Amino acid sequence: MEVLRGIEAEKSVTLRHKFLEAVRCIERTLDIFGSNSTALSFNGGKDSTVLLHLVRAAVALKAREPQNLLASVETAPQDAPGGLGGVLTFMFERTDDFKEIIEFGQLSDRLYDLKMNKLQGDFKPGLATFISEHSIRAILIGTRSSDPNAKGQDKFCPSSKGWPPFMRVNAVLDWEYEDVWAFLRAVGVQYCPLYDKGYTSLGAIHNTLQNSALLRPDGTYAPAHELSHGELERVGRGDVKPKLPTASPPEAGAEPLTPRAQLSAAIVIVGDEILSGKVEDVNTRFLCTQLRDLGWQVSRVAVVRDEVAAISAEIRAASPNHEVVLTAGGLGPTHDDVTMAGIADALGKPLERHPTLEQRLQDRFGSGTTAAHLKMAEVPAGEAELIDKNGSSDGPSAFPLMRCRNIYVLPGIPHLLQEKWKAVKEKLLQQWQASPFHTRAWRLLLTDETGIAPDLENIATRYAGTVAVGSYPVSSQPDNAGIIVSLESQDSATLRMAVKEMQQSLSAHASETSVQASVPDDLESVQVS
Repeated sequence: MEVLRGIEAEKSVTLRHKFLEAVRCIERTLDIFGSNSTALSFNGGKDSTVLLHLVRAAVALKAREPQNLLASVETAPQDAPGGLGGVLTFMFERTDDFKEIIEFGQLSDRLYDLKMNKLQGDFKPGLATFISEHSIRAILIGTRSSDPNAKGQDKFCPSSKGWPPFMRVNAVLDWEYEDVWAFLRAVGVQYCPLYDKGYTSLGAIHNTLQNSALLRPDGTYAPAHELSHGELERVGRGDVKPKLPTASPPEAGAEPLTPRAQLSAAIVIVGDEILSGKVEDVNTRFLCTQLRDLGWQVSRVAVVRDEVAAISAEIRAASPNHEVVLTAGGLGPTHDDVTMAGIADALGKPLERHPTLEQRLQDRFGSGTTAAHLKMAEVPAGEAELIDKNGSSDGPSAFPLMRCRNIYVLPGIPHLLQEKWKAVKEKLLQQWQASPFHTRAWRLLLTDETGIAPDLENIATRYAGTVAVGSYPVSSQPDNAGIIVSLESQDSATLRMAVKEMQQSLSAHASETSVQASVPDDLESVQVS
């Protein structure tokens, strides 16, 4: 078969050794649990593809059981037998899978006569049903030691408490990223085509992007096997997944949300008084700081006039391309408070009085309620959700926080905005999980950034999209620092690599020193002398 021929021709002793060890692990599994009680978990990714072909090799060799597995290449069947010798294959299909993954699973099923079991729905109950129906005792899984869920696992590892009982068999646990691609290329088998388009680790559509480390100068992406450092494998995987949707599906013709590996927010500040300089904008700094603390990236801030068209245009640009949009200002009773009208225009909805909000305003102002008061009850038709602060002892507010799809509408007065932010923060924490930002900073005894500009550019290029590189001139510092250099990332492993490279670059400047500013707990202290 092609796998054995490819391994026989492989010159790497390490890869040949890992191949043999993995095949022996699979053979031992079949000996102990039986082929008909063993299943292969296939998800279309590179690791499960490697495992599929290791199982094929093990099945082809098992009948002969030679002393030296590679010596059996000439006598083993030259064409893969149909199926996997009784080993069942299953694949979970989800609505947020890449279509290429689904299509590759179908192709593999046809090529190797897997008679693959297609499972849908929740993973845990679906797996329990599959195991029960087929009397499965062991499952071959493509877990490697670098995977987030691999901690504490061995090659043979019983399922966790609360899960259906079975033996997890991690035959490629000790394989590295480079081993995976060396094997797939050596044996010449097909794999998911996304890996040739710059993807290196595949999850769902909403949390998987192309790996920025593979970005070429012409804007295209190199294939996954060209990744220079296996530690960068998960770049492009945000591992930030929404627990619940935050917005209604886009209407026909609207631009869909762009899949992203990082939670992104936009801020729209409304007010002529800000643009004229009459009032200082303190809301932007507050919101940016608060969102950053939650692990969110603020990728757009706009200050617009008190004009319906200007507000509408900014909302239309921001809402489809960010998980959350925050507006501030323009909610009062006067003629120039038109934020709600702008949002309604952007959503293609008319303004209408919200009956609950109207009643609350009337209850608050009683017989003194005016048309100006009731103007504050006007919202985009069918779109406004009223959010009262939990635990309020005053009952429902006449001025609750409002959300229209993925747009949170905040007042412009700073102390009121900061109070309403508490409810926004609670909602974000309920609906999203984000990784915190980690920062490493150096304080340098320099006054001229040009000397370190090439070093900064090199790091910024190598880690584009995963590590933010900053350089900030300062003056009158107690330690005489003239420049602060910072690296920031939500991926501590990637940050650790960038820190080492930056440290080496800065060490070349003998007159510099550094003072630790902010360091992730899992990063070692760095000093430059």
